[in-house]
Amino acid sequence: MKLTTAFVALAALAGIGAEAQAVCSSNAARKEIRSLSPAEWSSTANTLKRMQDYGWFQWFAYVHTANFNVIHNCEIFLPWHRRFLKDFENVGRQFTPTFALPYWDEVRDYANPAASTVLTTAYAGSNGVGSNRCVQNGLQNGWTMTYPSNHCLRRQYNNGNTINPMYSPEYIQSLLSRSKNMAQLRPAIEFSIHGAVHLALGGDMVQNYSPNDFAFWLHHANIDRLWFVWQMQDPNQNFWSATGVDTAGKAVGLNTALPYYSDPITNMMYPGRNGMCFSYDNFGTVTQKKRSLTEENTQKCRQRPVVTLPQLPDLVEGVFDDVNNVLADSESVIKETITNLLPEPMLNKWFPTLANNNTVTYTAEDIPEAPVVAEVPEDINTHSDLSAPSLPSESFDIAGEVVDSSYYSSPQGEVIDGDEYSASTVEVSTVYTSSVPTAAPTEAPSGSESEELGSESESDYSSSEATVAVPIPSHDASESYNANDSADYSVNYQIFDVSANPDVSGLDGVGPTYLMPNPFPFTRGFIQMHGYSINELKQHYALAQQFVGDMNAAGYQSPYAKGAKNLTSA
Repeated sequence: MKLTTAFVALAALAGIGAEAQAVCSSNAARKEIRSLSPAEWSSTANTLKRMQDYGWFQWFAYVHTANFNVIHNCEIFLPWHRRFLKDFENVGRQFTPTFALPYWDEVRDYANPAASTVLTTAYAGSNGVGSNRCVQNGLQNGWTMTYPSNHCLRRQYNNGNTINPMYSPEYIQSLLSRSKNMAQLRPAIEFSIHGAVHLALGGDMVQNYSPNDFAFWLHHANIDRLWFVWQMQDPNQNFWSATGVDTAGKAVGLNTALPYYSDPITNMMYPGRNGMCFSYDNFGTVTQKKRSLTEENTQKCRQRPVVTLPQLPDLVEGVFDDVNNVLADSESVIKETITNLLPEPMLNKWFPTLANNNTVTYTAEDIPEAPVVAEVPEDINTHSDLSAPSLPSESFDIAGEVVDSSYYSSPQGEVIDGDEYSASTVEVSTVYTSSVPTAAPTEAPSGSESEELGSESESDYSSSEATVAVPIPSHDASESYNANDSADYSVNYQIFDVSANPDVSGLDGVGPTYLMPNPFPFTRGFIQMHGYSINELKQHYALAQQFVGDMNAAGYQSPYAKGAKNLTSA
């Protein structure tokens, strides 16, 4: 089955056309998983189980694998996964019309992710056990994942039965604040929280068929939400930003067609329109009509709304006693915290959009009209058969380059040596002033930019010549779970080097009760699997270390630094 044909079947089954109007008549309301009521989670879990029974987890794992090489490490990353998420959600809504993908606001749990209730039997299940690293509790307990071959859902935390610290909500807020276009935002997100969560959970999550794990969908829904948060941070600058390049070095723009899908990126940009019929619980539904010129002029003078946070638990020594009980989105909490605690020079350096008492809150009324308008897909009749399309029995079409079998080996290995990262050698401006190609999407950039991306020729994703048949990886070839592998993750990694940062006493001479930890770096295997540039990753990681040092030196205490109170993973 060709991928294009398979998508037609998927679109029909999922009922995409029923919602693919310019303005959605209804939206799936996505919530943080911990804020779902028991009835809502029960309905969600039942829907997911039916999707598994009808072969959809297998199908989506297959689609992700087949397109893996052209949807990561480039500016296709965010819009492609937004469409992928919506396809999954639309299938669920065929089984349960009220189904909406929840998300996991992982940075709330950054200090001790394994203690999150999300990773317990109540929701997504915890660490794998035994030699096969099978997850034996939670949603997918007892499931047989059938892609690429039959196996249990596997997880292998990156520090034994615990997970090393991830990126703090403050750092993610800093990334959003400092990114001025898609070409800056995408690597900032992909090289930080995106990869960190995949590596933290291990198992199926560090394979190209990671959609086997429902944690993938929770994770990417949050990545998509962060993109939307950034879009709404400054709609005039950010909302329609799609600058960058694809993996072939071609410039990307709003007219660029997504690999595997026929839709242009412009149709992915606006939640609430063009089939992207969803909203997030920290934003209202985006469905306003075009404003008149008079309305736009009046808009500039209106008073901005005041953002009211949900009731928050009391802080104990500057931290929440149990982050599992904090139901407000982390961005809102962190914005309020850092603007109250950090001096203006720190805000200017790390949070420029929040400096100088900038408290503007944008709403749907501030979103400019689309600079590029594409055709809206026509309605597609749904099918009565809810089963997923059948997979090829011996081969599949994979876009991009052909790789050898070592590509499928588990990317759990040594981290990049600690001495290869140096926070003192990277300036904030170095990572966030890179040039952005201005050529039309049909033109390839020239010079070193194209060469650095390893471009061999221009890609035409609609052409059958862009795909190559390769064998489906066998279970033995694609999995390598060794209990000793986790030890590699601790090589040359320090949570925080106080001796190298003598100024941690803070502005008032008293350091924070809980120092901000360095995030855990990527492993070599994970880097190679995605084709990342080690030099580019070094710059981003060094910047993260510099941020941690500055925040600790300023005596800043993250309210999320204590993590969860209950450390059980049962």
